[in-house]
Amino acid sequence: MFVTAARELGVDPARSVAVEDAVSGVASAHAGGFWVVGVDRGADAEALRAAGADQVVSDLSELPPPA
Repeated sequence: MFVTAARELGVDPARSVAVEDAVSGVASAHAGGFWVVGVDRGADAEALRAAGADQVVSDLSELPPPA
């Protein structure tokens, strides 16, 4: 799903960010080559990291503003 969306938008997954709160979604985005932000909504931060999250937050407000 993530790779298809990137392809449709004409962007390289390696230069894109996927934000997911499910372990399976994190694993999918990681497998697609995205930089992955895992949102820990009770799924367990360590499980999100183990699935391939590059960063784990509990709320999106923890992310820095875009440059």
